Amino acid sequence: MSPPRAAAGDPPLLSARGLSWSAAGRVILEPLDLDVRRGECLVVVGPNGAGKTTLLRLLTGLLRPAAGEVCYRGEPLAALSRREVARRVAYVPQIRPARVPLAVGEVVLLGRFVHLSRWQLAPSARDFAAVDEALRLVGIEELRARPVDELSGGERQAVFIAAAVAQQSEILVLDEPTLHLDARHQRELAALLLRLRAEAGRTVVLASHDLNLAALLGDRLLALALGRALALGTPAEIVQPELLERLFRAPFEIVHGGEHPVAVLRLAP
Repeated sequence: MSPPRAAAGDPPLLSARGLSWSAAGRVILEPLDLDVRRGECLVVVGPNGAGKTTLLRLLTGLLRPAAGEVCYRGEPLAALSRREVARRVAYVPQIRPARVPLAVGEVVLLGRFVHLSRWQLAPSARDFAAVDEALRLVGIEELRARPVDELSGGERQAVFIAAAVAQQSEILVLDEPTLHLDARHQRELAALLLRLRAEAGRTVVLASHDLNLAALLGDRLLALALGRALALGTPAEIVQPELLERLFRAPFEIVHGGEHPVAVLRLAP
């Protein structure tokens, strides 16, 4: 089943207008306009220090913009509580605790916290059903009782994604989800994200410096460098030697022949 797509003329699911952020008098993100369409995967690409994490934290309401605003279905995020934002947007950060003294099922259940009412003393059958479904979608049902601290890096990443899936938010935002993963776990994570879009209809926004992962997963790529948007377009439009050299300040060659362009770093001058 294909993920639901925005029809022509549909308003954006998430929108940013004039969005910027500064710290200690230094501009981290220059004013930016961006729309996230329902059902798409938008990948923010760029080198270290480009402002990718800052942009994601602004889009999820974790940072207050210096200027501009972010809206969900036309409603400003600033007008919503953190719990209300989390019901709409789930976030998997790049940096997480080194130790998590909980079992996998307990961590995934934490994703349901945003749905508990003020007077609710314990999770409901609906919450446990959402956990079951998240474990199934992510493909880690057999890990439910395992301590998270005993898992591999790839398995731990899947657990945190399952917790975000259990939130049942319409938008899933991930910051460098393949960081520190080996090739096998990167492949498994890419397959997982494709499956989440197909089976659960999630809209996905992720940041990555991995151009080939971005081309594989992204419907559109936003190229970000030094806090400034250089370009926004399809993978074929962004994965071009001239643009990538401006973005990463390094020469690239593009290999064609499959469905997605492949960027290869050129070592020789």
